[in-house]
Amino acid sequence: MRKSKTFQEHQTIMTFLRVRIGFALAALSMGVLLPAVLPVHAASVGPQRIVYDAHLLNSSGDAITTAHSVRFSWWTSADSVAGDTTATGTLNTSASAYANWQEVHTVTPDSNGYFSVELGSVTALPDLSTFTSQQLQSLYLQVEVKASGVADTSYELLDRDASDSAVDRSPIDTVPFALNADRVDSHDTGTASGSIPVLQSGGLLSLGMIPSGTDRNEFTIDADDSASGSLTLRFGTTLSKELTYDQSNGWFNFNDDVRIEGSLTVTGLINGIDIATLGDSVDTHLKVASGAGLTVSIAGGSYRINSAITDYAGSGSVALSDETTNYLFFTETGLTVNTIGFPTDKSYIPLAAVTAAAGSITGVTDRRVLQSDDRERTVESVFHPQYANAALQGDATNNVGQLSVDHDEISKNNYYRWTSTVSTLQDYDVIVRVTLPPDFKQWTADPLSVTYRSTSADSAENKLDVSVFDTNGTPVVLSGATTDLAGTSWATTNVDFLGSPVWTAGNEYLIKFKMYARGNAQMHLGALKLQYREFLSGAE
Repeated sequence: MRKSKTFQEHQTIMTFLRVRIGFALAALSMGVLLPAVLPVHAASVGPQRIVYDAHLLNSSGDAITTAHSVRFSWWTSADSVAGDTTATGTLNTSASAYANWQEVHTVTPDSNGYFSVELGSVTALPDLSTFTSQQLQSLYLQVEVKASGVADTSYELLDRDASDSAVDRSPIDTVPFALNADRVDSHDTGTASGSIPVLQSGGLLSLGMIPSGTDRNEFTIDADDSASGSLTLRFGTTLSKELTYDQSNGWFNFNDDVRIEGSLTVTGLINGIDIATLGDSVDTHLKVASGAGLTVSIAGGSYRINSAITDYAGSGSVALSDETTNYLFFTETGLTVNTIGFPTDKSYIPLAAVTAAAGSITGVTDRRVLQSDDRERTVESVFHPQYANAALQGDATNNVGQLSVDHDEISKNNYYRWTSTVSTLQDYDVIVRVTLPPDFKQWTADPLSVTYRSTSADSAENKLDVSVFDTNGTPVVLSGATTDLAGTSWATTNVDFLGSPVWTAGNEYLIKFKMYARGNAQMHLGALKLQYREFLSGAE
């Protein structure tokens, strides 16, 4: 493409006596000259076209009246470079400065050389919302002309300034109506007085839009009183912490802990109890209170564990660990402080959970249960093959073999025996269905023990896998050795239940043993032992 005002074939030039541009989008900054009859306030809808009027003359100044092709395009640079056009004369739409719009008009000027076209009538103008502010402020119009019917390589660029090789295209500037269209009724976006706030990603109002708050002394949710359910103030989309007013019950709900650094005055009830009736003489029994630094004090009082009564004299300097939560409780051996948590496998009297940070106490949560008498005992249940309430099941894949029950004269163990002559591992399941007793409280440490033996120590020849399903039927995470169990001597694996399984007293849970063997090897499953704690009921 040559940057010239003359055509190679016709030695003609185009001069622009008047360019009239009308644009539809209020946000566009573009040179415009509009008829005076148009209103001066911002339009909500406008034509998506630009009117372009021009005067085409030859080098002698005479009007050109024959058909010519005029190619218009938008660019973000005033300079036209060699890579902006391909070898065939078409525009390079991959060029870095190309602004994603072009169209060609074939015009036949009138007897005086005038013609008029509407830019955007052939190819829709780009969506200016996809342009950055910098791009909108540096848009340029490129105009090229050639005789109608000749090759695209004949296009010549109408160079805006032939004396400056870096200025080839005409800037799309702003005139008064477009300046007003960049606003809404003369208002601009921003945070100043009279400005229009802009919603950010997700339809949210930026904090920068209200940097100094409001000029009101109150902020009203449901100002028109139309809400019939709960009214909620939410903190964070993922965090989702909420302060909700429940209109049906007439109270506020917080969905998380509340910490109050100042005084708290309560005029009503707390959990149905009048706090005024809870004086120090009533509520000091074994109470934990913050002391100096990383110490707490514990008031004296009596407690009973497993029928043994202890008179605790109290202490004023119980040491705690920093940067963690300390759990204080009594067991049969006396006061215990740890950072692990309250026991799950023994009787205990909870006192408090105390948080500490930066060398001081930051919170004391009272965990006492007054007037309680929870007596319990450890129960051990042992199942010998054949297990009661057991089912034998193949899973319909690789189940070729023989399952039987046998007795070991030396160890005196009864056991299930699974064997197979097939060269690949074959398996069979022993599934035990157990009912938790109605007085069940919790499992002891290592609540499940299983005895096993195999004829080969190689788990590729024979092995045992153990799995447990809680009273909701959900697989339980197990600790200890529970898969690929093998060994030529009788051995016992102790299993603990991890995670947060559900154990509902009176409901059933499952223990599943999958026995594997191949090539005449044997897998033996012996005794099953369960240990848990239950409440004692009835009189002493």
